[in-house]
Amino acid sequence: MMRRIAAAFALLFAASVFAAWPEKPIKVLIGYAPGGSTDVVARLIGPRLGEKLGQPVIIENKPGGAGDFAAELMLQAPADGYTLMMTTVAVHAINAGLFKQKFDPINDFTPIALVCSYPMIMIASPQTTFRSPQELKELAAKEPTFYSSSGVGSPGHLSGELLVRSLGANITHVPYKGGAPSVMAIMSGEAQVNFATLPAVVPQVRGGKVRAIALASKQRNPAVPDVPTLAELGVPDFDVGTWSGLIGPKGVPPDIVQKVNAAVEAVVNDPVIRKRLVDEGAEIRLMSPSEFGAFMRAENARWVKVVKEAGIQPQ
Repeated sequence: MMRRIAAAFALLFAASVFAAWPEKPIKVLIGYAPGGSTDVVARLIGPRLGEKLGQPVIIENKPGGAGDFAAELMLQAPADGYTLMMTTVAVHAINAGLFKQKFDPINDFTPIALVCSYPMIMIASPQTTFRSPQELKELAAKEPTFYSSSGVGSPGHLSGELLVRSLGANITHVPYKGGAPSVMAIMSGEAQVNFATLPAVVPQVRGGKVRAIALASKQRNPAVPDVPTLAELGVPDFDVGTWSGLIGPKGVPPDIVQKVNAAVEAVVNDPVIRKRLVDEGAEIRLMSPSEFGAFMRAENARWVKVVKEAGIQPQ
């Protein structure tokens, strides 16, 4: 009898704690440098998410290891919902095929809310003139040619390696510490080509600071309607993209998970926020926590296989 009473009190106490959550600011880690698409999405929804939850949402950039470093930091925090991460396909799928990670890319995390996905876009330095993958191959045959990425294991690295292997071209990978520095390398002419996430470079494309060559997706994107797909330019079956979603360490209480998921859905469904995301090339991909978990597992199975079959090696 006493055990039942104690258990009932424990449940009531836990319920009151979860109902009060959050009682202090929530930290969201970003595994990349400021200016990349993950950072852009997080900073777009962060303030409104804080309003919905009643506490500030603080964005902290912790670049390194194609997102793995931020994941390692988050996993050291208590599973109380106060330290979360805006994650990408790299941490849970691509890196798993490239590196010996210090965590299980699926089972060590709590999926909370997928926000959106977006394709990679192939961009070129304004100092170059090639307009197609074949012309890029011809350039690389004549002079040293480099493709920049946001880091080893990033979707940009994967895209670049897949294109190089598809073309049989002599193009050297140069990793940078984040998406923004890798795009700066294109703008300055340090590198000739780059696969960037679309939201990170839409302003530069529209401003003429980089040249858009093609989308690494099955269809065109309304944010850049005049940019063809790689399939249209003679490289079939090239579909590489990434996504942004909130996760926590394993064991975040379901009540908190549902609360954050509902807040994210409300923020992303706001017409102003939704329009901003779509205008920057994102595709809204709201899911329940369980659906997001299944999605992560499917992405892991897909990309680990692609990386291994392509023979892509860590650098």
